[in-house]
Amino acid sequence: MKTPSSVLSFVLMIALLGTAQCPAWAQTLKTGQVKKAASPWPIQIRAQVSYEPAAFPSEGNRHLFYEVYLTNFSSIPVALNSVEVVDATEPKASPLAHFTGRTLDAIAQIIGRSSDDADSQHLIPAGGTLVLFMEVKVPDGSRVPRQLAHRLSLDDTVITTAAVQIRNGPIKVLGRPVTGGAWLVADGPGNDPDNHHRRGLFMFDGSLTDSRRLAIDWKIVENGKSYKGDEHATASYLAYGKPLLAIADAVVVRISDGHPDNPPGHGADFHPSVPITINNVGGNYVILDLGDGQYAHYFHMRAGSLRVKVGDHVRLGQLIGAIGSSGDAREPHVHLEITNAAEPLRGEGIPYVIDHYSVLTSRTGECGPRDHQLPLDGMTIDFGR
Repeated sequence: MKTPSSVLSFVLMIALLGTAQCPAWAQTLKTGQVKKAASPWPIQIRAQVSYEPAAFPSEGNRHLFYEVYLTNFSSIPVALNSVEVVDATEPKASPLAHFTGRTLDAIAQIIGRSSDDADSQHLIPAGGTLVLFMEVKVPDGSRVPRQLAHRLSLDDTVITTAAVQIRNGPIKVLGRPVTGGAWLVADGPGNDPDNHHRRGLFMFDGSLTDSRRLAIDWKIVENGKSYKGDEHATASYLAYGKPLLAIADAVVVRISDGHPDNPPGHGADFHPSVPITINNVGGNYVILDLGDGQYAHYFHMRAGSLRVKVGDHVRLGQLIGAIGSSGDAREPHVHLEITNAAEPLRGEGIPYVIDHYSVLTSRTGECGPRDHQLPLDGMTIDFGR
């Protein structure tokens, strides 16, 4: 799966009004919102989608994760009231998804602000950009559209724009990365505002990517805890030292070793063994070339545990190393993501499915075996012996 060669966007733009004209049709209120008289000018919002998603199956739906960027080219704020996702080939059909009020707040974030900013996250500031972290669900048995479009209610105007192609064709079926049970899908595929993977936009050499879009932090949790005994001791954590397996027949293209484990700690209690930089954020890692321009990234491995070297051909299920807490890891776990780049943080996170696993706990309460699905955030999984 390759990064799109061109960005699909529809730009609704005319000559910008001079700043001297703005007070005639805009007034800032004490609430922080903007009251506007009717304007003869088109809304100065650029709508852009830079990643073409592919649907993956999970829990009765096919899921599409992608982002919409709304940039305000005017000199006053513009209110985004609602977003509807529609089949671009059938624009009169019922929307596939609708976001307004709190549901819109939950997916919207203004660039440069945290997701818990007290100001409205869907008032697009003058010259600013708002990101919509989209999740669209298509029920199993229903047709996944070839192309989506977005119906935006902006101030008193409704426009349909930001068309995005849906990538067709099969997605990779991969094996289990670990064995045994009680593996928590931490910050896994999901759209919660607190999911740091889902909001993991990153600039690298002037290019914007989200390699962590569908990443999972795999950790073992029993009785609500990921450790037994001293929570400040690395060896107390249930995932520490657990073997990591190749998820496919693949070629090792990059490794890093020699980074120390961090003492466990979250928030202000996190004190990494060495300062975290772009060069060690993944700690000890292995990157596998899965073929077809796709790569598996295993981060935060234990120093000295790597059992492979660059150029090795590994087989599905082969031992490649062990879980540690190196790099930007608050506690022992493995961060696993599939991207379209062989270097850390530089690619787009892309979907896949796991050949088989069992669900021990889920938000829906539906447990039992799953085949050719990708688990969602918050599930607890058993991979068997």
